[in-house]
Amino acid sequence: MHIAIPLVIAIGGLATIVFGVRLAFNIGGAADSQAALARARSERIYRRLTGSTSLTMPSVTTRSLTTTNFRFRGVGFTFAGLIMLAASALLLLIRH
Repeated sequence: MHIAIPLVIAIGGLATIVFGVRLAFNIGGAADSQAALARARSERIYRRLTGSTSLTMPSVTTRSLTTTNFRFRGVGFTFAGLIMLAASALLLLIRH
């Protein structure tokens, strides 16, 4: 039981690192697809709120939905995963 919590944190950290690296380096088009999904969701919300049938979006909403933005998010996820992995290693060292 004492090892279970750090192992769960380590597995979560590894998964976060893998997801972050996929976004950061756009492996398999991950950043492109995430940006496209976010743009589509934003367009649906914009159309519902404004009642507009126009397909043009204001530049304020599309600026944060670029592939580069999702690549930066991937770097953030990678660092968060590294911190989780280091925290789990620290917990294992403290408990033994």
